[in-house]
Amino acid sequence: MRQSPNGAGPLRQVLESAASDTGCSLGALTVLSSQRDPYRLDTPAGHRDGAWFAEQVEQFLGPATTIHLRGLHYRISSAGDIQGPDGKPYLNTDDCWEWLQRDAAKAGRWLGYVPFERIVDERNAPPEIYVPRALTPSSFLSYGGRVELPLSLDDALPKFNLMDFGARQAYRIVLIGEKVSLRDILLPIAQELGGELLLPTGEASDTMVAELAQRAAVDGRPAVVLYLSDFDPSGRQMATSVSRKLQALRHLLYPNLDIRLYPTALTLEQVGRLSLPSTPLKETESRADRWRLAMGHEQTEIDAAIALASDELREIAQDAVRPFYDPTLDRRVRRAQSDWLQQASELLEAHPVYQQARSEIESALERVREAVDQLRAIQDTTQNTLEPEIEPPAIAVPEPLSSLPAPEPLFSTQQDYYTASRKLISHKALETAGQL
Repeated sequence: MRQSPNGAGPLRQVLESAASDTGCSLGALTVLSSQRDPYRLDTPAGHRDGAWFAEQVEQFLGPATTIHLRGLHYRISSAGDIQGPDGKPYLNTDDCWEWLQRDAAKAGRWLGYVPFERIVDERNAPPEIYVPRALTPSSFLSYGGRVELPLSLDDALPKFNLMDFGARQAYRIVLIGEKVSLRDILLPIAQELGGELLLPTGEASDTMVAELAQRAAVDGRPAVVLYLSDFDPSGRQMATSVSRKLQALRHLLYPNLDIRLYPTALTLEQVGRLSLPSTPLKETESRADRWRLAMGHEQTEIDAAIALASDELREIAQDAVRPFYDPTLDRRVRRAQSDWLQQASELLEAHPVYQQARSEIESALERVREAVDQLRAIQDTTQNTLEPEIEPPAIAVPEPLSSLPAPEPLFSTQQDYYTASRKLISHKALETAGQL
């Protein structure tokens, strides 16, 4: 969905309409920085950068291939003849890399020049998802087992069965944790709920948020996001950033998206109640003074809660889930299934054809068992006769072959201590640079 470069895209329209209706400035309605907020990227500069980004994706990836941003950066810079929108050569430098991911890639995707899914998320591990598929109950009449023996009479009789009998929870629940160390606490909860668990490294990337929104939109149920992060300015900002991107994705791609986000941990109240230790905010933290003034507290990492109050943190997450999860649903589904099967069985067994078939099946089953017994006796006799009289051929397993000589390793346990040690020392001192 490529927008015109005059600021008339859907996100910009939403922002300007809200500003006009409320009398607020655009800045007053901008949640993230103007360079990062999806609603503020629809500018001539944004379209310039986004169009440039799309050209590079098309040139180096073609129409369908995916790649992570770092890989695209290397392809562009290695070409040696690519200029940025400013007319300067695009080089393998930190400045070019920062501009690519901070400006060009964001503009390219949020302005519709490049689909979100074309760029693979290299910063965050794939989400761990535990979402049962949507089920449509149906019934069928089976003819009983016919192959496996010995077969009981009950197994051989016709009976009603149910397929895909189940119910989904009312909400799609998503747990997001700032630290991978939250996995042991949150994974069992996600598995029990049939929900998602996302553990980004720091702030969730645009790709992760876009994929989350897409899954929620396809699912169709209202979605609930529970966010667990450090008690510090960055941790608090993460929930805001993800919320803003979800807001933009609803306006941009998923008009029926129903999703709500709750900052679940850590809060000031939780830090105090659990007596968690704090550390001073970094001197480079520009929000430190406002944070201290608002919170009256320094920062506390969620790792402190994991180490010192893991049970309480688990309970915090479980409490946050309770309004959106029915723990009785599975039990009631099983009961409903059992009741249906019981009623169907009673109707089936009361039919006169069933009673006649029961007698015929029982007689036929007895004859089958006799035939199986005869077959097994013949098989046993044959095996006992042939096994001692036939010597099978010797087993020869091919050995591995290699036509290429092995390169010189940096280290091998086959080297003596002195040789191995001197080689490692030389490598560390860059005396062997370019040789390995």
